[in-house]
Amino acid sequence: MRQGFTNSELIIFCEQMGMVLKSGLSAFEGILLMKEDAGNQRAEVSRIYEKLAEELEQTGILYDAMEESGGFPDYVIHMVRIGEQTGNLDEVMDSLAAYYEREEGMLQDIRTAVSYPLVMLFMMLAILLVMMIKVLPVFSQVYEQMGSRMSGPAAGLLTAGLWMKSNWGVLIGAAVLILGGAWWLFRTEAGQKCFSKMSQKLMTSRRIMEMISGARFASGISMALRSGMDYDGAFSLAGLLVEKDERMKEKMIRCKKSMEEGENFSGALADAGIMTGLNARMLYIAERTGEMDQALAKIAAQMDEEASARIQNMVLAVEPALVVLLSVLVGGILLSVMVPLMGILSSIG
Repeated sequence: MRQGFTNSELIIFCEQMGMVLKSGLSAFEGILLMKEDAGNQRAEVSRIYEKLAEELEQTGILYDAMEESGGFPDYVIHMVRIGEQTGNLDEVMDSLAAYYEREEGMLQDIRTAVSYPLVMLFMMLAILLVMMIKVLPVFSQVYEQMGSRMSGPAAGLLTAGLWMKSNWGVLIGAAVLILGGAWWLFRTEAGQKCFSKMSQKLMTSRRIMEMISGARFASGISMALRSGMDYDGAFSLAGLLVEKDERMKEKMIRCKKSMEEGENFSGALADAGIMTGLNARMLYIAERTGEMDQALAKIAAQMDEEASARIQNMVLAVEPALVVLLSVLVGGILLSVMVPLMGILSSIG
């Protein structure tokens, strides 16, 4: 199955193509130059450049070549088509590079927010396993020497630890599966895409996801308007960027309906709840000064920064919570062992 360009590869492609076009070279000449540099990259990238060069040599149309190559998202292809038709392809490429830079930064923040707690949880699990398999049996022997037996949660954990010790093959198999899954998730392209989707679903803050979708919407509309599109076409393109967010799609439908009923663009965005407060006011002014695309670009950048800050704060809050949880678990196990033992010792004394 063809995977296409990753976000990082799209950034490089768009930046290089923008520089090529600004230098006065044709898209075909640029692809030939970029293909030479693709030799050290993965095989799929080289295949895409080969297909691009082949199609461009026949048709001379970049968006057709990109569509045939199977390596680009629909949104990128549509934007390149508009850029070629309006003569703004170099600006479109710069805008796409900036968009995917923000997108990659946001995805990295989400990955960090999800992966860090997972690492901490694995560490907690490892510590608990050591206590169950190595530490509790030692205390059990002490109890037996005193003519008593462990009870309560500690006894249950001891039984589980002894079972794991006698069935170490199952434990090793589970560890191999976990490590293999982690390797696939973080080291393979398919795994990284799966992890990105999973990360976004695991984000518990609805406000963060709303800001991410709002930033994508604003960025998409901004690029489309800058390329000379009308609002109908811009909405269609922006819909490709938020197609996985049903709430945003519903808001876009309401916004479009308000515009059909005669409401201006900024007012329709406010009525639909896509933009509120200061952002809505900023767009109201921008619409009257003819700077709507620039205002939307600024709003997209601000939303990205705010979402990133919230994600980082979430990560900072998770760390002490997990440390406290680990301390409570370990402390609870030790207390369940030590308190009865102290009682036995005091009765002997």
